[in-house]
Amino acid sequence: MKAHLRVGGGAHNRPYLMARIFHIKFTALLKDLLEENVLGVVVAYTWIIEFQKRGLPHAHILLIVRSEDKPRDPAAVDERICAELPDPEDPQQAELLAIVLGSQIHGPCGARNPRCVCMEGKVCAKNFPKEFCEAKVLSANGYPEYRRREMSPTAQKGVHTIDARDVVPYNPYLSKKYACPLNVE
Repeated sequence: MKAHLRVGGGAHNRPYLMARIFHIKFTALLKDLLEENVLGVVVAYTWIIEFQKRGLPHAHILLIVRSEDKPRDPAAVDERICAELPDPEDPQQAELLAIVLGSQIHGPCGARNPRCVCMEGKVCAKNFPKEFCEAKVLSANGYPEYRRREMSPTAQKGVHTIDARDVVPYNPYLSKKYACPLNVE
């Protein structure tokens, strides 16, 4: 969650305010997931709320959707989960692009930034940057490799060029609605 507070020096100096905003957004997100069935009809769920080192909350939510709502092919996964940048040339996606660049980019790390906090030796602990993948596939360990096309859009973030390999998977609808880091896998 990101807040720009001029008085008090930032979100880390206003944990009570951030906790209230988190609770409001978390309650609305649960309503979207459990009542509005944004990702499918949920038959079981659980969550845990943790606090980061700076005292800011974040949640991990596990949903089990009914059998007929489980994505069974790459097209169904691509409808719900995206791991590419929105098109910077499309004015209707400008807001989503700003949100993704602000909250859904990992690093950059690896050879581009070997001093990144996620680096363990010469390798990223989160396995970024990911490999390009033209279509969603299941890897050997059973986890999906999301579509990250080599010809997908790129953007500049600081001195680094960001592409699909750096994008943390997200749901476009939820990311745009809540405008905060919201990873979906």
